[in-house]
Amino acid sequence: MRSLIQTILLILFCVTDSVAQNSYYSSVEGLTKVELKRALHDIMQPKQVLDYGGNSQNRTWKGFYQTDYMEGGQVRDRYSNEKYYFNEEDTVASVSGMNIEHIWANSWWGHEKNNAYKDLFNLYPADGPANQRKSNHPIGVVSEASYDNGVIKVGMSASYRPDSLITAWEPADEWKGDFARTYFYMATCYTDLKDLWTTNEGWLTADMSEWPTMRPWVYNLMLKWARQDPVDSIEMARNDVIYCIQGNRNPFVDLPSLSEYIWGTMVDSVFYADATIVVPLDTLVIVPDTTETEDFFEDFEKGSKPGYALGEVTCTAATWAMSDALLGSLSNDHFYGEKGVRLRNGYIEMTDVYADGCDSLTFYAGMYGSNIGAHLSVYYSADEGETWVPITENDSIAEWKQYVYHLDVEQPIRLRFVGDGGDDGTKRINLDNIRMTPYVESILIGDVNGDGVLTIADVTSLVNIILGKTTQFDQKVADVNGDGVISIADVTMLVNKILGK
Repeated sequence: MRSLIQTILLILFCVTDSVAQNSYYSSVEGLTKVELKRALHDIMQPKQVLDYGGNSQNRTWKGFYQTDYMEGGQVRDRYSNEKYYFNEEDTVASVSGMNIEHIWANSWWGHEKNNAYKDLFNLYPADGPANQRKSNHPIGVVSEASYDNGVIKVGMSASYRPDSLITAWEPADEWKGDFARTYFYMATCYTDLKDLWTTNEGWLTADMSEWPTMRPWVYNLMLKWARQDPVDSIEMARNDVIYCIQGNRNPFVDLPSLSEYIWGTMVDSVFYADATIVVPLDTLVIVPDTTETEDFFEDFEKGSKPGYALGEVTCTAATWAMSDALLGSLSNDHFYGEKGVRLRNGYIEMTDVYADGCDSLTFYAGMYGSNIGAHLSVYYSADEGETWVPITENDSIAEWKQYVYHLDVEQPIRLRFVGDGGDDGTKRINLDNIRMTPYVESILIGDVNGDGVLTIADVTSLVNIILGKTTQFDQKVADVNGDGVISIADVTMLVNKILGK
């Protein structure tokens, strides 16, 4: 209990300081690629680091006691299913049977005792035998395991090159995103140490460049894992606690889309923290719809409109007014099923409403054939077409992809898609499979004191619940992370909600 109270107080102590995050990343807005990575490097430097090791207030194991403490004093181990426990009477002591593990191996840069060697973002408590088998191997997908303890695997991997197998280690699925964001952090925070990388294992992972710093096979795999295993409350809590200890943050936890702007799908785009990005098709996670109300799903399989002239056509889910648009099925069209929309310098617009509102909107869009340079704007109306609210405007369209937007519209809704036809008005955009999930009325998760807003007062109320000072509360409202248990993880997530993260 003492450790729980200490952790809660630590997070609360940092809440006020963390409000500065609203401007923490302001210097990286409007930048791209190497300039973006360089600006992040400058703001990510730790103000102080703990000394490596244990048995002292200013050493790694004291940090682990705050970053990786679980209920009951158990150590959170990402490398095995073995159970290890902190000594609650000696909170600076190392834990017998465990190692301090570097994600980017210290041997990669010649065993230098620099900040990267001591940085808590690069260090995790690890089961000793598992860590020894992991050694200083690069991370990868293991196809022929020589070691597998149910959490990590070590063995031969074709991740580097199919015709040149390497020895690599692979974490469990639940930690892959965490380790990927650690890789993003290390490749950005310690770019200036690239000249120290000396071993073959390090060279397989990193190069001597300021950008991209990681080799393509590495950052492409890390991007995939980061998309498949999004940031969770455990990762956010660790980020907050390390911020309190070191005075710096992992921006790839705070703003997960950053990795896409430096290495991924948005690499040529200007970064803005509140931008909506496109999720690559091969990484989408499909969540089954369990509501009784049916989705709005327009696949344009019904109806016919072979010409661009203004007209109305009744399709599968709605009747659409189409101007400079048709239903096409040529070899250069992108669509699912038998046909889809081909939109030029015009619009398609629902003439009736979807009565159940809209929680989320998804659709597929891409340029027709080899056309380039057209832009798409999408709007919704909740007042029978009197006014139109922009969902996205002048979005550059390229390859065929799915677009995802959260609308949270309670009223009956209509949609309007507008194409500009590019510079000469003749460039065409394909659209298909437009889906709206129904609006679901929700409670304000985290509003523990019931005043209708999320503030530090709710954090205090939540802490009192955890400490047993309050017994009357709404479980659904207080369980901020939805895991069925009211714990310090809920405090961390609530703090992040208040900060707008």
